[in-house]
Amino acid sequence: MLADGEFDIRTDEAGIEVWVTQMGAYMNMNTAWIDREAGIVAITDPFDSDRWVKALEQQGLRPTHLLYTHTHRDHTAGFARMLELVPEVEVWGHSEAINESLLGRVVFGRVALTSEWTHQPNSSIEWSAGAISLTVTHSPGHAPGHCTFHGHGVYHAGDLLFTAGSGRVDLPGSSPAAQTASLLYARGLLSGLDPEWRLIPGHRYDWVDGSTPDWVRIGQALAYNYALTSL
Repeated sequence: MLADGEFDIRTDEAGIEVWVTQMGAYMNMNTAWIDREAGIVAITDPFDSDRWVKALEQQGLRPTHLLYTHTHRDHTAGFARMLELVPEVEVWGHSEAINESLLGRVVFGRVALTSEWTHQPNSSIEWSAGAISLTVTHSPGHAPGHCTFHGHGVYHAGDLLFTAGSGRVDLPGSSPAAQTASLLYARGLLSGLDPEWRLIPGHRYDWVDGSTPDWVRIGQALAYNYALTSL
C-alpha cells in the first residue's frame, strides 16, 4: 500500500506518465496524467497541493490542469492552495458540480471552474491536452455533476466506485436513482475496457478480503464489487 503522500509512477506505451497517490485522513486517491514532453500535468481532485507541487517541481514539472470528479469538501481540499501556488492552472469540472444551496455549502467546497463539461448523465466525451487523451463520463448520484475519467491504463472512479462498493447517497444533492443508473452505465463501460487496467477509487477503503489496496484491476471489480454485481 502507498504511504500517505507516496507516489506510484508508471509510464504507458504512449509515453504518458500516470502518478497515483493517497492523501489525508480519508485516504483520498489522486491520479495525475503527465505528458512530460508537452509540459502537461492534469491532476484529479488534488488533496494536498503543497505536496503535489513539491513532488512535481523535483521532476521539473508544474500542474497545468485540475480535473474534478465532484466538489465535496474532501475532494476540493487542495483547491485554494493550488491557486495560490499555480494561479494560471486550468480548472475543469461538470457544470452541475457547483452547488450554491445553503445546506450544500456544508458538504461542497467552493471551486471556480475555468472550463466546464455540460454533457448529459451517463454519457461520455473525450478530453485531451498534449498527448493525454481521457474519456470523461458524467456519472451523478453520489453528487451532482460527478464525473469519472479513464485512459492510459486507469479508470479513476472518484466516489462513484470504491474497490468493493460505491459512494453514499444520503448527502445533499445525492440521488439513489441517479446512482443506480450511473452504476449500470459504468458496468457496461468497464466491461469494454481492458480487465488489467487499474480502477482507482476515490478513497482507499476495504476490499472483499479485508485488505485496503490502493486499487484493483477492472476485471476484479467487475467480479467482486458488490455495487456492480448486485445490479
